Amino acid sequence: MKGFSCFGLLFLVAACTSQDNIGDVANQKAQYVNGECYHTGAMQSLTASFDQYMDERNSELKSLQPELSAENYEQLDYALKHFVNYWHQLEQERNQACELHATCQFVWLKSPDLQRDNDFCDGTDFEYSVSRAKLINFFNDIERLQLEKAVP
Repeated sequence: MKGFSCFGLLFLVAACTSQDNIGDVANQKAQYVNGECYHTGAMQSLTASFDQYMDERNSELKSLQPELSAENYEQLDYALKHFVNYWHQLEQERNQACELHATCQFVWLKSPDLQRDNDFCDGTDFEYSVSRAKLINFFNDIERLQLEKAVP
């Protein structure tokens, strides 16, 4: 019976050690993904620019409200809200693509056997690049829009 207890204890220690290693790797991966995807100044700057631009458009619309029909004002207000919602959707897509790409890079970096394959993360890299391009294109398109008063 003592042999079984020692074996059980060894099994328990091995299982706990294995869980600790898995937890360490999971924490390392989470830190890597967070660093790659959420601590980038360029993305934060683009989001801040978009937010500032939309604030300006909302202020502009509010100043024009007395000159607009109620229906026209509602349509413009709805359009501005739709732009903000679509921006948030594009941001979520970008974040998901970034997380997948960063996870792929993390696995590639942690696996010496995979490092011979330089194309290992090409698919996730492409998806991430597309998601960033969508954000930039949308912002560029939206930036060109102007609320204009019709001159009688």
